[in-house]
Amino acid sequence: MLKKISTESAAGYFLFAFIAMAGLAYVNFLPGVVSALAGGIGFDQTEAGQIVAVNLFGGLLGCTCAVFLVRRINWKPAIIIPFATLALIDLSSVWVDDYSLMLGMRLLAGVLGGLGMGVAFSVLARLNNPDRAFGALLFVQFVIGALVIYLLPLLENMLSTFAVFYVMAGIVLLSLIFLMLLSDLPQRNRSAMQAMALSVGWGNALLLMLAIIFYLCAANAIWAYVELMGLGAGMDYKSVSSYIAMTGLLGLAGAMLPILSGNKFGRFYWIAAGVALSIVAAVMLSASELTPLIYISAMALLFFCWPAVNSYLLAIAADFDSSGRLSSVAAVVSLVGLAAGPLMASGLLDDGSFTTMLHAAAGIFLVSFLMLFRPVKALEKQQS
Repeated sequence: MLKKISTESAAGYFLFAFIAMAGLAYVNFLPGVVSALAGGIGFDQTEAGQIVAVNLFGGLLGCTCAVFLVRRINWKPAIIIPFATLALIDLSSVWVDDYSLMLGMRLLAGVLGGLGMGVAFSVLARLNNPDRAFGALLFVQFVIGALVIYLLPLLENMLSTFAVFYVMAGIVLLSLIFLMLLSDLPQRNRSAMQAMALSVGWGNALLLMLAIIFYLCAANAIWAYVELMGLGAGMDYKSVSSYIAMTGLLGLAGAMLPILSGNKFGRFYWIAAGVALSIVAAVMLSASELTPLIYISAMALLFFCWPAVNSYLLAIAADFDSSGRLSSVAAVVSLVGLAAGPLMASGLLDDGSFTTMLHAAAGIFLVSFLMLFRPVKALEKQQS
């Protein structure tokens, strides 16, 4: 009999981070999914965008359902059943070439993936060190995204243009194997933490959720157009792609910061520094003369700060509500923020100029920090 891996071990943190990522793993390699749908699979660009959008909205619906279920159900079956069904849908998508059928299947896939993701977020929140748990989640997301985007052309040559669905199914099946290897959560007396969450207050929890939405909205708005910014500044396509790939690796370092530092020195100072540097990145990208050096430096700052700030915000949500329900809400609002970013950015473009959008993003970063100031300080006061 194989010995189960403790959920509180270092390996357990990373295995469960992989499980939490798997439900909506396609978000990490979204350009590859869109290219496959609008390429060899046979849909046009508009249909490909609609299929991806429906999948994302299904994820939002699934995460929302998880919010109301996490206190009433056993977490393992609540992940195993949706994920097993999701893997079957991903594999079945390989034989679908009808637009309406694909749309319906991807909506259902999104609901199932979002449900499993929401439940997994609630479990991450109940681990001993939420900072490291969510840091591991962001680390795994960056690794999987980079790896799949790099390997997808090769896999398409080996398998078919539907290789992206095989990858999605493979990630879900691997997460189910990891789930079987993990032990159950240890029983703890969390009454002190629950009392603390009540005293911090749901008004502060609301401010925290808004801060998450605003920060991710601004960050993803920049990410959606960062390639076009480089091309618009006169850099060639190959150089821009190399710059993005190179600076994107700093996301791994940013995700490692909460894992290595935990709550040392207090989260407030880490978050304040991360938001401040994110604002600097937005301002640098709005420079009238966007040179390669400024471009690379700005992206390096943003890609380092984004996963670190996001990890700390999710860890704070975990401390606010030890049942994990608020972390499921955080999963929902994170998706809302990510989806709102490109939409906001597209409405602020001015004849090929990104200046207005970037200044707006800098302002939204600042609003995010002002919103989280009160809840973070309240939590740190309670913990001290």
